[in-house]
Amino acid sequence: MSGYDLKTVQAMRNADLIAEVRFGGGFCAQTRVELTPEQVIEYLDKGLNYVLGLQGIDPNEFEEWQQTDGRALCMETLKNGKLCGNQVASQCSLDDWKLLHRNEYCSTHGG
Repeated sequence: MSGYDLKTVQAMRNADLIAEVRFGGGFCAQTRVELTPEQVIEYLDKGLNYVLGLQGIDPNEFEEWQQTDGRALCMETLKNGKLCGNQVASQCSLDDWKLLHRNEYCSTHGG
C-alpha cells in the first residue's frame, strides 16, 4: 500500500464506502466495477490494469474492445484466412463483448 496508510483503509471501511470504477462510454456501454477499500488502494497503486485483472480481462483485450468501439465481431475465418469483420453485437459492455467477440457467428455465417 505505497503512499496510503491503514488509517485511510479503516476510515473507508467505517464509512461503508463502496467505490466504483467505470470505463467505456461513447459508443460502448459502460462497464462498472465495485471495489472494496483495500481494492481502491490497489487500484490507486496499480491503475486500470488491476481492475481489468479483477474482471478477468487482459489489457490487450481491453485495447481491442476500445478499437472495435464495443462491437463484437464474427468468429468465421474466411477463405483468404482473415477473420470476418461483420458484427454480432454493437455497443457492448466489456463483459458482454468478451463473451461474444469472436465466439459467435454473424447472420451471414449462420448466427
